[in-house]
Amino acid sequence: MNALTLPEPIAAYFAAEHDPEALGRCFTTQAILKDDGHTLTGVNAIKAFLAEASAKYRATSVPCAIARQEHCHVVPRPDRSAGDHRMSFDLQLGGLRAVVTGGTLGVGAAVVRTLAEAGARVMTSARSLPARPVEGVAYVAADLSTAEGTGIFAQTVLQAWDGADILINVLGGSKTPSGGFAAISDAHWFAELNLNLMPAVRLDRALLPAMLAQRAGVIIHVSSIQRMLPLPESTTAYAAAKAALTTYSKSLSREVTAKGVRVLSVAPGWIETEASREFAERIAVEAGTDYEGGKRLVMDWLGGIPVGRPAAPQEVADLITFLASPRSASISGTEYRIDGGTVSTL
Repeated sequence: MNALTLPEPIAAYFAAEHDPEALGRCFTTQAILKDDGHTLTGVNAIKAFLAEASAKYRATSVPCAIARQEHCHVVPRPDRSAGDHRMSFDLQLGGLRAVVTGGTLGVGAAVVRTLAEAGARVMTSARSLPARPVEGVAYVAADLSTAEGTGIFAQTVLQAWDGADILINVLGGSKTPSGGFAAISDAHWFAELNLNLMPAVRLDRALLPAMLAQRAGVIIHVSSIQRMLPLPESTTAYAAAKAALTTYSKSLSREVTAKGVRVLSVAPGWIETEASREFAERIAVEAGTDYEGGKRLVMDWLGGIPVGRPAAPQEVADLITFLASPRSASISGTEYRIDGGTVSTL
């Protein structure tokens, strides 16, 4: 049997396989490593992964074949001997570049905090910077309801990081007055679309090309169960914009999943955020009741919430963070509802 001649970088990799520091030197600063469906970007993330793998597994790497694929060499993964197989809740987000819209309030703030605590590098947008920023998170002041503001945010991301590994479009809300269809002016319609649909479309268009170039990435759009349960009195335009976002998300997934980029959407129900409290207070004033009364009115309009309460922002953030992680590498093109059982149909 003829000996296999490896390209020099791969030969160095196998020679250093039991030394994570030496292995780390085999990668460039922004290298991408794929292993068991996990995608790691950046040499520090790769070093951490290699150190963890060395502690868990006893492995002997024997390159038995090599193939040229696009712009890289591919060596089949070696078998691993049994080691410590205890379940790990590490989401493997260390070092990944995560971009979040609307990251200073509600679900967006919870997503930013959760990603940062999981080890991701996080950059987020808001119209104004928070009084108490999360340590290590980069904040960009930009109004994403405008094309100009979205452009500023996208350019900041590209200049700082050359792209992103995770893009989570949380930004959204409704400010259309109550009164049914007759109260919704053209200005209201365009405002709802510019807040709930177009920021995601514009930011995806700016950052997706870099994901496609690296053949890896995750995009998550935060929609709403309102697309299935619109409230005619007050959320028709918002619900229509969120329905458009879900449809756009599904179409984008069909286009890019086979190219390495996962696209999903999450549809929360009633979440007790700053914005939802303002909405319930507005409904309460119009109905001549207090906040709890306004909150009950909204829950009744939704047909009730079987778990008996709105969701907490952190509960939604936990779902989004898991879906953004390499742990959900086989999930794409799907919308996940987190609504306490509000939607009674499949």
